[in-house]
Amino acid sequence: MTLLRWPALLIAVGVFAALFFSASRIAGSIDTDIMSLLPTDTHDGVLAAAVKRANEAASNRVSFAIEGGSVEERQAARAELADALSATGWFLADDEEGEAVWGFLFASRTSFLCERDRALLEAGEGAAIAADALRQWYGPSSVGFGGLVAHDPLLLANRLAGCVLSGAPRTATGGAEILSGRIQGSVYRLDVQDDVGRAVGGWRETGAPRGLSLARGGALFHAAHGAAQARFEVSLIGGVTLAALLLLYWMMFRSFRPPVLALTMVASALVTGLAVTLLVFGSIHVMALVFGAALIGMVVDYTTYYLVTGLGSAPGTRAERRRRLLRPLTVGMATSVGAFAALLVFPVPAFQQVALFGMAGLAMAWAGTLWLVPLIEGGGGVTGPGAARIAVLADKGFARAPRPLWGAVIAALALLAALAGWRYGSVLDDVRGLQKPSPVLAAEEARLRELTGFAPSTAFILVRGDTAEAAIRNEETLIGRLAEDDRKAVLLAASRIDSSAHRRRHDADLIRKRLLGPHLRPFIAALGAGDAGGYASVSAAAEPPALVQALRGETGGVFWSILPVSVPIVLPAATAEDARAPWSMVEPVVLYTSLFGDYRRLATLAVAGALLVTALLLVLIERRAGALRALIPAFIAVLATPSLVMALGIPFSFFSAMGLFLVVGAGVDYAIFQREAIDANSRWTRVGIVLAALMTCISVGLLGFSSVLPVRSFGVTVAVGIFLSLVLSPLARWGDRPVRSGGQGGNA
Repeated sequence: MTLLRWPALLIAVGVFAALFFSASRIAGSIDTDIMSLLPTDTHDGVLAAAVKRANEAASNRVSFAIEGGSVEERQAARAELADALSATGWFLADDEEGEAVWGFLFASRTSFLCERDRALLEAGEGAAIAADALRQWYGPSSVGFGGLVAHDPLLLANRLAGCVLSGAPRTATGGAEILSGRIQGSVYRLDVQDDVGRAVGGWRETGAPRGLSLARGGALFHAAHGAAQARFEVSLIGGVTLAALLLLYWMMFRSFRPPVLALTMVASALVTGLAVTLLVFGSIHVMALVFGAALIGMVVDYTTYYLVTGLGSAPGTRAERRRRLLRPLTVGMATSVGAFAALLVFPVPAFQQVALFGMAGLAMAWAGTLWLVPLIEGGGGVTGPGAARIAVLADKGFARAPRPLWGAVIAALALLAALAGWRYGSVLDDVRGLQKPSPVLAAEEARLRELTGFAPSTAFILVRGDTAEAAIRNEETLIGRLAEDDRKAVLLAASRIDSSAHRRRHDADLIRKRLLGPHLRPFIAALGAGDAGGYASVSAAAEPPALVQALRGETGGVFWSILPVSVPIVLPAATAEDARAPWSMVEPVVLYTSLFGDYRRLATLAVAGALLVTALLLVLIERRAGALRALIPAFIAVLATPSLVMALGIPFSFFSAMGLFLVVGAGVDYAIFQREAIDANSRWTRVGIVLAALMTCISVGLLGFSSVLPVRSFGVTVAVGIFLSLVLSPLARWGDRPVRSGGQGGNA
């Protein structure tokens, strides 16, 4: 009997088509915005855009403090560091950005007032502004008359800059020089991290011998630390995993061809899942990509189930082996696809993408295992010593159906463990607990705060308006209604640099009537500078500087601005004219924490839905209620796994819940194959179950050694759940006749 080749050809063509399609669409199609995880029916586009902008502005900021040596040495070292960072092409110092702000303020000096000066002129105290300017011209710190006296004798631009930039980081304090700026690119890009890291490392090599030390602050350095840690862990864990799997395959089959086949099927399944998701959604969220990669364990299982049918002295032809595998593998694939399909009912794009990725990937793995692998396998395998040993263990541990009493005891213990875990275990939704920061970086940032008194903003006010002008006026109204202490908490407001047209007309009128009109001529006479000029030919202000534009945006016809604050404050209520206040306080950490909490609960419900869908499919396929016994091992494993993981000190989180999906799919597969092992010649089927579980525990379980909590939580959850599913898999045969242990030459 021979195999038909045309299905394998179609599968191969489909995989290559998926590969080319994915390669052509993947650039720019990976969504990393956590706000995209919000349900589509509650997604606030304005809020999402504002949070993204605020995160970019905050994460792109970097600061350095140089200590040690003399003042001159520190100043020279600051210039060297600034030059080295600027040479990377990624760094823009605040000194350079400040020039653009100064130019805009200088052009706006006769039409814009800061809050303090506006109050003075409204009170008729223009003389105080003139007197203050005179003191500055003749004070100890004056540099004498220059070109400025001809264009701005009252130093209005200086007064504006003093108000607007009063909260800016200092360039020098105590015994330190401060350098601050922003990164012009994503701080999560490896090339940005490497370039900036080399510049800082090079400076330290020359600065340390001179007795100079450097403290760093910014998300860039935390991202670089995390990336370096991830690289090390990927190399270590990945290397150990690969070595362990190759050794296991060699002991089982005495050949390295099986792992090559398994990796081929894994790549085919992942490429197919990615292509289908990109085709339907146009993009894929990084969360869906990560959890979609969990298919690796199940795909390797499929390939393993086929490969073990070639063990023994009389395995049969490839067509016969495929025929024996067709029913259990098809039922397992159908139930696993149904489990993933349960995610489609949730109005969450990332969940729907995970579902589609998983369904397409598993379908490809099923088809490839049945029609492609037999053609490229190259003949039956050789039974290695590991296979024989596992066969003996499988006969002892999994050949007998448990007695109903023992099954009931196990189920009761699992239920008690679940209740204890949910009662006394802990959950983690707070994003701040997902990754432990570097103690070195934490100490350096603490030193920076100590020197500058400046801490990064962790919250902001979001102001909205129907037009750009309305948004600016709403922002001005809000600032005017804040209490004095709350107003000081506002670190930066775009309207303090680029005010509304209404405010500009009002300020220009105040300056003309209450400052320039009554006080300019007497001031020039008192100044005694022959080249002192007036304000007759002031040019109109240019486009707002980048600093202002970074605080404003428009989404879906709604204009908005963000105001970073040092601490969250209580905002005033809406006015009588407004149905609701056009402003709101946003704390991204609180928002993300709430989001992860909602998704932990949603994912847990989705796991329950996956079990329900799987149960319905089993009954529909086998047309009898007894088919539900195949669900017992996975059901008990899902109940008990979170409690056991929490007992190991790992809190239950969204990532733990997503790991349970793999437990459901693999656990049902083990049970289905156990139910198919009903004769005396099925020992290699049980070997396949043990081998599949062992490889999944190795490949995913080693993630439990990661220092990143989400990765560790996912890995440990899957490993514990898979182990329980394997141990409990004989429960799927409750009521069946005992299975006799067959000889070495039995067929699957």
